[in-house]
Amino acid sequence: MPQRKTDRDAVIDAALELFRTRGYHHTSVAEIAAACGLLKGSVYHYFAGKQEIAAAALDRVIADSRQKIFRLAGDPAVPPPQRLRNLADAVERYFAGREGGCLMGSLALEIGDAIPEFRDRVQRYFDDWKAALTAVLEDRYGAARAGELAEDAIARAQGAILLMEVTKDPAVLQRACRDTVALLEGGARPERDHSPAAGSTGAARERLEPWKEAS
Repeated sequence: MPQRKTDRDAVIDAALELFRTRGYHHTSVAEIAAACGLLKGSVYHYFAGKQEIAAAALDRVIADSRQKIFRLAGDPAVPPPQRLRNLADAVERYFAGREGGCLMGSLALEIGDAIPEFRDRVQRYFDDWKAALTAVLEDRYGAARAGELAEDAIARAQGAILLMEVTKDPAVLQRACRDTVALLEGGARPERDHSPAAGSTGAARERLEPWKEAS
């Protein structure tokens, strides 16, 4: 049987929608109360103020994301390529058509380091996302490179979510998710050579030499 939502849950639901679409600073407790059909005074039965509401809302996002998205990367009974597809599909479904885009990304830009308890939650969310991707990619790429690729994939997805907000076209997020899936389907980017020689001026000159001769 589904768990019955309380007024506290309704406050969090309304706050999430308003914070995502209007931002933290442009949302008041009175507006949150009105959105969930409560008197403003009733909200204070559950929360001391807007900052506490926002912290609870971010905790909800973290918990939901772990349950609905990131856990898909951790099932050892599923082959890694399928786990990565499941994870990418879940990201696409979660954000496609969601007005306001990614609350965590938007809040990171709006608040920055001004409210540490928000910053810590935003960091936790992105750490979870990175850990999920890294866990799937690690066998092929090794821990360090898998972590880099995970960060790149998250950055690509966040940029796509932002652009999708502007264009209202989900294709940009679909492409970002396909590129993530390709990391384990033969379309991966080549390994980066981290050796000192590879990054030296001499090595770069040697790599360019055939082009020089061809010209």
